[in-house]
Amino acid sequence: MHEDQGKHTPILDYHAVSFSQGRMDFAWEELSDEECQQLYADWTAGKGLIGGHPLHRPGHERLPDWGLNRPFFRAFALGDDRGWNGERLRAALASDRPLEIEIGFGRGDFILDRARRHPDRLFIGYEVRTKAARLALDRVDRLNLSNLWISDDDARVNLPAVIDDGRVDAIHVLFPDPWWKEQHKIKRLFSPPFVDLLAVKLRAGALLHFKSDVEQYNELVRHLVGNHPAFTQHQPILADRIGSYAVTHRENWCLRRNLPVWASYFERKEN
Repeated sequence: MHEDQGKHTPILDYHAVSFSQGRMDFAWEELSDEECQQLYADWTAGKGLIGGHPLHRPGHERLPDWGLNRPFFRAFALGDDRGWNGERLRAALASDRPLEIEIGFGRGDFILDRARRHPDRLFIGYEVRTKAARLALDRVDRLNLSNLWISDDDARVNLPAVIDDGRVDAIHVLFPDPWWKEQHKIKRLFSPPFVDLLAVKLRAGALLHFKSDVEQYNELVRHLVGNHPAFTQHQPILADRIGSYAVTHRENWCLRRNLPVWASYFERKEN
């Protein structure tokens, strides 16, 4: 058992899952100016979004019935007056409570545990798989958490539309899909424009926390973030800010098989 798991009652048992180690090679090299320009152009064009652009959902201005009057939101449905979702989210974001965000929470073990440990903080979890988002929302209800909001939007669209610049105190990106194939690489979360977005949304002194079981992905993130003018290089001591936590289902799977996990911690510099 991970040393931190024993410090808090697990929300769910870590049952057997069909994870696989997958391929561990992850070829990358520093981007040329032309490649970087293309990535920014693709970002502006909305290419690579998981599930497509949320604005193109049928009925995008309305929340699904199952999400009404629950801590669930979509960027383009904040004005849906059939429920209190938009009004309450805006009020929560307007408060001075520290805000933590997890992008791609999967089953939600990490962020649900953090919301339960830190009732004084506000949490937002993004997960583009709607089924997983609904399951996490059900767990929010069962745990009677009042400080965690869930969205199934791609965070790359939702963050600019919903979260004020400099509002976020910590962002966690844990075990994102590496998108191995060359034709799928555009879907990979970490890119220069994504790091720009994180820099804008994080306040000075805030934490960016990344983990992967793919060493090369961790190296890529350290390159992209560590060389960005808004961030420090990776600093292991920043892990102390997280404190006790529940590992994700993927990390638990790796730990039980003695597979390595790589972590990186960056601080947002002063402007």
